[in-house]
Amino acid sequence: MALVCLAVACAPARQGPAVQNAQLLAPPKDSCELAREDARLDPRLDVERVPTPVKMDPPPIKRPVPPMVLRRSRGDTIKAEVLIDTLGRPDMTTFAMLTSPDSWYTTNLKPAIAQWRFEPALRNGCKVPRYYLFSVSLVRRPRR
Repeated sequence: MALVCLAVACAPARQGPAVQNAQLLAPPKDSCELAREDARLDPRLDVERVPTPVKMDPPPIKRPVPPMVLRRSRGDTIKAEVLIDTLGRPDMTTFAMLTSPDSWYTTNLKPAIAQWRFEPALRNGCKVPRYYLFSVSLVRRPRR
C-alpha cells in the first residue's frame, strides 16, 4: 500500500488577483497612524508628552470642604485617572477614582474633570490618546 500526499491539499490557499492588487494599492500606514494604533492597544504607553491640563475650570476640589470630610482626609492622597483623546477631551467613560479618603471628593472631582481641556499626549510627534493621572496630597495643617 502506497501513501500519497496531495500537494494541493497541503499548500496554503492562494490569494486572488483582486486581493493582491488591493494590498499593493493600499497606502502605507503613516507614523501617526501607527502611533495611534499603538496607543489604542496600550493607552498607558510611553510618550514624549503626557496629557497636560490647559483649562482646569472648575477647580478640582470645590470649596468649602465640609469639616467632617477634612478631619477624615488630612494627610491622605486623592488619585484619579481618565483617558484623554487626541482632541484634548477627557473620555469620562474611562474615569476611575484610584484612591480617595471620602466619596465627597469623587462626587466633586468627576464633574470638574469632565469640563477640563487638555493638551493631548504626543508620541513620535503625533497626538495620541493616553491616560492622565490626577493626584493631589491633602496637607495636614497644624491646629491653632
